[in-house]
Amino acid sequence: MDIRICAVLAFAESLAIYELNKAYQRPVLSTTDFGIGVLALLGLQWMLLKIYRVFIYPHFLSPLRQLPGPKDGHFLVGQMVNQYRASSPVEVFLDWSRQWPDTPLIKFFGLANNEMLLINTVEAHKQILQTHCYDFVKPEFIHRSVGEIVGTGLLLAEKQEHKRQRRLILNVFSVPNIKKLVPVFQDEARLMTKSIGEELRGEPTGDIDVLSIFSKSTLNAIGLAAMGIKLENLKSPEVGMDCQQCYHRMLSQSTLSALISFINVHLPIRWAIPLEANLGYVRASRGLRSMLTRYIDQRSREIALGDKEKQVGFESRDLLTFMLEERESTGEILTTENIMGHLQNFLAAGHETTSGTLTWATYILATRPDIQDKLRAEIKTLDEGTPDWASLESLHYLNNFFREVTRLYSTAPFTYREADKDVVICGQFVPKGTHLVMSPFVSNLSPQIWGEDADQFRPERWDTVTGDAASPYGIETFSNGPRVCIGKMYSVLLFKAFMVQMLREFHFSKSADLIARGDAFPEIQNPGVTFRPKGDVKIHIERIY
Repeated sequence: MDIRICAVLAFAESLAIYELNKAYQRPVLSTTDFGIGVLALLGLQWMLLKIYRVFIYPHFLSPLRQLPGPKDGHFLVGQMVNQYRASSPVEVFLDWSRQWPDTPLIKFFGLANNEMLLINTVEAHKQILQTHCYDFVKPEFIHRSVGEIVGTGLLLAEKQEHKRQRRLILNVFSVPNIKKLVPVFQDEARLMTKSIGEELRGEPTGDIDVLSIFSKSTLNAIGLAAMGIKLENLKSPEVGMDCQQCYHRMLSQSTLSALISFINVHLPIRWAIPLEANLGYVRASRGLRSMLTRYIDQRSREIALGDKEKQVGFESRDLLTFMLEERESTGEILTTENIMGHLQNFLAAGHETTSGTLTWATYILATRPDIQDKLRAEIKTLDEGTPDWASLESLHYLNNFFREVTRLYSTAPFTYREADKDVVICGQFVPKGTHLVMSPFVSNLSPQIWGEDADQFRPERWDTVTGDAASPYGIETFSNGPRVCIGKMYSVLLFKAFMVQMLREFHFSKSADLIARGDAFPEIQNPGVTFRPKGDVKIHIERIY
């Protein structure tokens, strides 16, 4: 926008100079001189406008200039350096939140002193996620970061298009449809524990990297729910990777690859970097899209031909079949790109959320044997065999355990919004174009909401929540309002099915790595799209006979 404004002004000013020279019978500029003049004025005006926007407006004229916030940022890139150097993607947000605990909006500077607001109170979250939900949109740079991994489906749709797409696929996320997935997820849970057993290599006990096992198993389970196929069966000959390898390459990045992704969020540079740290990421993204495109086309042909034998082998309608049948029967405008966007949303967010939650859950089991004993005792009250939906729902302590894991270890460290028009939030005028940051950790770990023990893992707290803690906006792991995570129930069901099976077969304790670390918290990947430990997560696992 700035460059277009400057270009129009430069052309108009050069034209005015040309006409004035003619009027006063001065030498008329040649075409070449006229072009050089336009470019010179364009460069000068663009530079002056940038100086104004970067160094004058945010500090002296902005309606947000009086808001509290950190003052230790770089003069040109704001808090970007501090964010990159932090121990986790959310460390600086938590520091600011606790420094200004009662302030609804905390201001900080991003690249080129772009003003950004951290949302800090329950009421501010409610106004942004509910009252003014569709007055905010995802900024363009989110399409370059999150969009590369999770696609452009419901997650990045806006306003009326978001309402339309959500309404279109809502039925597949209904409770009756999800209940039919119980045996499907339980089958995958048994295969997951079998994989753990194989990693033990015939031994009764050993240190196992659980993150890789959970990632593969949850991807297969979510793949069945989304596409009616185990995604380990999808491979891309073009890039020589299967689906799980593609996701692993994009989510578990090397330090250099993560730095490139971090910079690409703010400056679109990925296309220009020929390093393998970047090219490997690009190949994984391209390979994933090619796999999904081929399978969408294959399933579409099967449905058109009525080839039921090649479709899903269980009762629940998978998301892909649902969307294709809706397109065929209603003529709903749903392109292959739309369908792929929804699948990418569900596959990436669903499996990464659940595998991350399971990883943190086993970390708690290994470091808190008292909690593990309570969970196992509750699971023993179930009848032998496969528990149904009602039995899983009856596990009160497991429900509290899930809530506490997702409160302390939200998989998504933050999300961004941009004001699509001038709006007032908690009495503060927020001009159009302002970027807002919402980090679940700010609410989930707030002593103002959860008390002085907010940092402690205590499942019992959920039996007596009051005040802001009882508000839906007191915990932001799955967001809230019209844009609440549509697949939350899938994650909850899959988590419970896996936990029941694991606790029946294995006992968890500290691995040699955890013992060596003492009480130190695991190192977190930063920069990172998700809140996950850096590197392997080894847990000591022992068979229960």
